[in-house]
Parts: sequence; C-alpha cells; structure tokens
Amino acid sequence: MSAPHPPGQPPWPGLGGGGEETTPLRGRGEPVQFRAEPPARQQNPALLWVLRGLGLLAVAVISGLTWYYLNDEAQPAPSAATPTEEQRTGQFTFTPVPEVAAPRHDSNCAEHAYDKVKAFLQSTPCQQLTRGLYTTTSQDGRKVYASVSVVRMASDADAAQLRELADKDNTGNVNDLVREGIVKLPPLNSLSGGGGYHAVQHGQNVIIVEADFAPGTEKGDKKKDEDTLDTICVDATLLGDRIGA
Repeated sequence: MSAPHPPGQPPWPGLGGGGEETTPLRGRGEPVQFRAEPPARQQNPALLWVLRGLGLLAVAVISGLTWYYLNDEAQPAPSAATPTEEQRTGQFTFTPVPEVAAPRHDSNCAEHAYDKVKAFLQSTPCQQLTRGLYTTTSQDGRKVYASVSVVRMASDADAAQLRELADKDNTGNVNDLVREGIVKLPPLNSLSGGGGYHAVQHGQNVIIVEADFAPGTEKGDKKKDEDTLDTICVDATLLGDRIGA
C-alpha cells in the first residue's frame, strides 16, 4: 500500500494533479547516435609484391657490399718495391731494375735534361716525362741495361722538333736514371757511352732509348757491339708505348 500523498501535492514529480506534465524530466540526454565503421581499406596485391621485391633487393645489395669489403681488406696490398713482371716486346725480354720497379714521372722535363735538349725544353715545355730502367740479355748472352724515356710534348710539331734535335750528335738528351744517380752502376756514369741509341716519335710522344752493357761485361768489336745495342734499343721503344700511354 502506497504512502498517502500530502494534500495539494501531485502524486509524481513533474505531473499536475490531473496527471499533466508541468516541467520536463531532468537527466535525459540526447538520443544515442550509432555511426557505421568505415570499410576496411583494400590493399593492392601488386604493390605488396613490388615492396617485397625491393626489400629482398636491398638485403642482397647490403650483403654483397659487406662481402666485397671484407674480402677486399683481406687481400694483401702489392709492394711498390717489388719489380713488375718481365715484359717481352719483340725478340727481347725486359725486366725493371729493383731500384725503379715502376716508371718515374716528372712534369718538368728541362730539369732532367742537358745541353741543347735542356735549352729546347726550357723554351718549349713538355707535359710529362716518364722514365724506366730495364735489364735484358743480348743474343750472345751478355747482360744489357736499357734506359727508356718518354717525353710527352704539347703538340706533334713540338715532338718532331725534339726528336730531330735529340738525334743529332753532341746536342744532349734527357737524363737516364744512371746519369741522374737514381741507380748506381759503377763505373758507368750514364748509358749514353755505350753507343746504343734509338728514338721514335708517336704523336705527341718522343720515345728515347739508350743502352749499354752491364759493368764488367766483356766487350768485343765496337761496331758489332753498337749494332747489338741498337737492336735492343729499337725493341725497347715498344716499352715506351706502354709506360707513356
């Protein structure tokens, strides 16, 4: 049994005595609105394969570079003091002397020349001088030293003038490495005294070769010895094309 309501009071809050609503009910919020979830984004299968392929490629590149550097560092560095291999040209085989395992390069040719050739190179500078010193064996078994010098001039015309001047007697030349004291071969002071000589012009390059027998080598007829040395010099000019390239 319900408790009696006081006189004049509506039986329920918000309702008048006749059951009519007098004030809005409190505590009611806005009606709940439900939102539909957006559809899941469709992935492109082709794009997925492309991305996978790029990933595999990156892994392969990184692995390859790692292998290369590890193996490259493991290789011993070549020694600059070790003579290069024998070089066969025509009928002779040439071996660099140990003191000059690799050809020497200079940019000032006049500083490494003498007499009229020096004066010419002072007024007509070269671009580069390359010099090497080699040993070989003559056909009769004697040891020979051959100096190979390559003078690169600024033009073919300059090279022709230098070659013409060097071919003349008593005009000087570029220094061989014995004359310059780089290699000691006492009692030889240079390789120009033996009579072996040959020069050629190949474009801007003038290749000059001088040769003499090793100290202590028994010599025979002077004319025949000069012919032997000249033959070796002609053969050695092929070395000039290699070291002066």
